[in-house]
Amino acid sequence: MQRMPERRRGDKPVPDDLSPFLNAAQARALPELEKKGVLIYAVRRPLFQKPVLIVKLLHAKERYGVLLDDGTVDYFPDIAIRDQSNMGIAFGHFAGEQIIE
Repeated sequence: MQRMPERRRGDKPVPDDLSPFLNAAQARALPELEKKGVLIYAVRRPLFQKPVLIVKLLHAKERYGVLLDDGTVDYFPDIAIRDQSNMGIAFGHFAGEQIIE
């Protein structure tokens, strides 16, 4: 099996400007979610598909979800989260600022 080159080189898990990735309902929901301790953990950008916003609960170690188009969160998505513990950092976006845990 041939290894494919890393295509995401240089891309941050959460871009500095989220506005191109959010629709109106998601943009309205984000401040309320942030008050509840939910942060944008990563933005998946699959080719030829719309972006998927992965969220994480700040106070729950392994609790992730997907911010849906209507601004609600699916806390039981069928997604795999890449282990970042070997890098020693975790990324997130909260209250308009980049967080490194």
